[in-house]
Amino acid sequence: MLVLRPMSEEDLPAVEAWLRLPHVARWWTPDTTAEEEIARYRTRISREARPATVMLMVSHDGDPIGWCQWYRWADYPADAAAMDARAGEAGIDYAIGNPAQIGRGAGTRLIATLVAEIRLQYPGAGILADPDASNTASRRVLEKNGFDLVAVRPVATEPGDTPRAIYRLPAQRAGAAGAGPVTG
Repeated sequence: MLVLRPMSEEDLPAVEAWLRLPHVARWWTPDTTAEEEIARYRTRISREARPATVMLMVSHDGDPIGWCQWYRWADYPADAAAMDARAGEAGIDYAIGNPAQIGRGAGTRLIATLVAEIRLQYPGAGILADPDASNTASRRVLEKNGFDLVAVRPVATEPGDTPRAIYRLPAQRAGAAGAGPVTG
């Protein structure tokens, strides 16, 4: 069973170790460092802060396997404009850090669980994600969860000019059942 829980200070060493692994570093730290990412996460999980980004750890059968974050695009207006985010949409970022979980459906289940979590707090919210366009595994898990590709282009607020694959999971209308497609 896959479970999301709030990230804590005690989780940061595992996340930092994952950020150094090639399968994670390639996507998460091409223009930054693991130390810079951890400093950003430390600020977001601080008890004093009320950050706009929600940081979560991902566990499978009680073992941490990765992390994710979500945010309302409205809390980041410049990024929202660069992404063509719609009113009420949320953004997501995610990683499976444990190499033993790669290619076993954990990413697909993570996205389904994260969508359900967001929609518990913001019923029916649309969700917009923008993995690197060459990250086929990330793109595949979004597609398996019903996200539609809306553009492949650089995003002005992202470092560098690497094209991003922008995916949208449309907002659900009131009364629509379920959080999205069945995952496998």
